[in-house]
Amino acid sequence: MKTALFELQKAIYTSLSNHQPLTDKVKAILDDTEPDQAFPYVTIGEPSSVPAYTKTSTREEIAWTLHCWSKYQGRKESMEILNLMNEAFTQQPLSLGGGFSVSSFNAEQIQVITDIDGETRHGILRVRFVVHQ
Repeated sequence: MKTALFELQKAIYTSLSNHQPLTDKVKAILDDTEPDQAFPYVTIGEPSSVPAYTKTSTREEIAWTLHCWSKYQGRKESMEILNLMNEAFTQQPLSLGGGFSVSSFNAEQIQVITDIDGETRHGILRVRFVVHQ
């Protein structure tokens, strides 16, 4: 079995990048950042995959942590961005290549914290996809 991780990462990026209300709100949607990245922005963070096999099918449950970063004083902007990120996944089904398909999507946790610098608001969206091969 091959993993759907890279195909799903591409689909997540496409979904977020094609959601106009989100792209109007943030400066960038990234896999990684440079030290001088303009705020606010979104990063596609850490995935984890749990494969599941039956006699007739192969699937993966993939949890992905997505992040937004804001310098707004307070949590309002981060909460708005997190809602737009979640909305991007619910507006259109994700399209994966490589013979994979997403059968379900759930937002598992939404959280806003103050980052270690005391100024940056860090929004965290943990989502779970069930992907079939």
